[in-house]
Amino acid sequence: MKKLVFFIVILGITIGGVAQQIPLKGVVTVQNSKTYTGNTQYVKNAEITHPNAKSDVTDDDGKFTLNITGLKQNIQTQIAVTLHGTYGDYVVVNEKELQSITLGRVTPVGVYICKKGELEQRQAEMVGINMRKLEESVEADKVRLQKELEKLKQNNDYLNVRYVEVKDSLDIISKNIDKAFERIKEYAQNMVLENLDAREDNYIKAYECFSRGELDSVSYYLSENELDVKHKKVLQLQEEAKKKRELAAILTETAKAEEEYSERSLISLIKEWLLLARTYGIKNDYEKTMLYYEKAIDADSLNVDIIFEYAYYLRETHELEKSEKYYLQCLKIYRELVEENPKNHTSTLANTLSVLAVLHKDNKKYSQALKEYEEASEIFRKLIKEEPKEAYIADFAKILNNFGNLYLATKEYPKALEKYEEALGIFRELAKENPKDYLFDLSVTLNNLAIVYRYTKEYQKALEKYEETLKINRKLAEDNPKTYLSYVAICLVNFAIVHTYTDDHPKALEKHKEALEIFRKLAQENPKVYSIYVAKTLNKLSWHYLFSKEYIQAEQSAREALELDNDVFHEVFLAHALLLQSRFSEAETIYKDMIQRTKDDAETFVKILLGDFDELEEVGAIPEKCSVDVEKIRELLQQ
Repeated sequence: MKKLVFFIVILGITIGGVAQQIPLKGVVTVQNSKTYTGNTQYVKNAEITHPNAKSDVTDDDGKFTLNITGLKQNIQTQIAVTLHGTYGDYVVVNEKELQSITLGRVTPVGVYICKKGELEQRQAEMVGINMRKLEESVEADKVRLQKELEKLKQNNDYLNVRYVEVKDSLDIISKNIDKAFERIKEYAQNMVLENLDAREDNYIKAYECFSRGELDSVSYYLSENELDVKHKKVLQLQEEAKKKRELAAILTETAKAEEEYSERSLISLIKEWLLLARTYGIKNDYEKTMLYYEKAIDADSLNVDIIFEYAYYLRETHELEKSEKYYLQCLKIYRELVEENPKNHTSTLANTLSVLAVLHKDNKKYSQALKEYEEASEIFRKLIKEEPKEAYIADFAKILNNFGNLYLATKEYPKALEKYEEALGIFRELAKENPKDYLFDLSVTLNNLAIVYRYTKEYQKALEKYEETLKINRKLAEDNPKTYLSYVAICLVNFAIVHTYTDDHPKALEKHKEALEIFRKLAQENPKVYSIYVAKTLNKLSWHYLFSKEYIQAEQSAREALELDNDVFHEVFLAHALLLQSRFSEAETIYKDMIQRTKDDAETFVKILLGDFDELEEVGAIPEKCSVDVEKIRELLQQ
């Protein structure tokens, strides 16, 4: 007989009172069974246990009751749910949500289960639908803006303010599609955990709109005014329930029912606000996203999962000060929880410190980040010493890797190497035991070490690390090309950069060609994401072709890069290639146009161009017949 055990943590804040027998009631059902079949599917014979109570088995209605002794009201505790027989292949859906329930609550604990693999399948479908809808919308915007940009170019209207606005809009659209994918993936992961049986009709309709990628329809079913009215009613119900409980014992059952109803209603309301926040987050409506996250947090200021999710969103949208505020709020809650139950929350505290440290590093608050990394590292060293679980060791290695990133940012390269090397040793051992889960982490740390060696000009060591990184990424890509093939290409580009520093242009050219082939393949499947990578790799190839005196190939690569990405630096190598083919007039026109386009930072741009000529001249890549033309361009640039 198959069985599966889940631990459900009940969170809360300790208050005064004598330990007593506290009933903990609950019900186990199949997720969304009523919504999709019309009948709630109750789970019978699920075994519920607790160290301080006699175990119970769910009845025909999926109900159970544990009479817990020796604990106080509202204190943190945990129960175990064991599934048997028909449900042996099922998993608990809302395990994370159940970690924020308090002992002594009025509303029964709801446990929702589904078949293994069902959540992942629904998430993949939801992500696919939303991405297709979003990409169609983005593509329409890009086509419209590109037409407007082409019209401005045809009119030679580069000084028009609208030209810059349109170009910036195109850049923003390209960057936002990557972020949108991550948000959709994360939101879908949260959405599939919802049990629609516990939600109201409007929420279900809004949820289904989200599932179909109809983001504009979500707000139709969840209007702001109606939710605010609902919130007021919930608050009124809570106040009335409180008064009735205080008025007379005769009204206890009525008050309890109303309190339970108001509690459920508030939970439902918070879910609706979260759905709206996630929907507007995908649509890049920052103001409304923040509005609904903050409404949800105001309604449940101790729900650390919501606060953490909002803090992460703020960080992704570069609202760093607000993100810091909410991460600090999470940190405060976790510190309190650690005091209540250090065993369950100490590692989470350390990981939160690590997230804050990353934020402070990105915000250049290096001294704060240093303190947080040191505290997080110390916590994990202690945890590993007391209980050397693999999960603790892996989290510790990730913190060491991020610690190294901090020292890399502050250019303390010996300290960065120390942290990366310690992380590398851990990931090597973990990857031996479980390559599927840890080979990628190993490759990331090797890549970071290569970066340090690159910055310290220890190029041979950098090449060795990139060699191992590339080998791992190739292996990962064999089994899962969709996820890891892009990392192979990126590693090849990094490899080529080091070859450039060592003036080994043939090898750099070879690596860039292979990277280009991969990016072209990826761009066929996902042009929105990978076309820019194709353009940038073509740009680098154009530079190497100049060094190899293959001027026609340099021109072709630069022109193709410009077709994909209208970046001024693609024009640089096109102009160079034309100049070195004795096509002075064409090259001069491009140089003049580039100077005009970069007039806000002309000094820096001219310095880059003159540096290019110096490098090309140094390696003998300027034909003798073009020397005079190059000098003319030098004079033009220095005017």
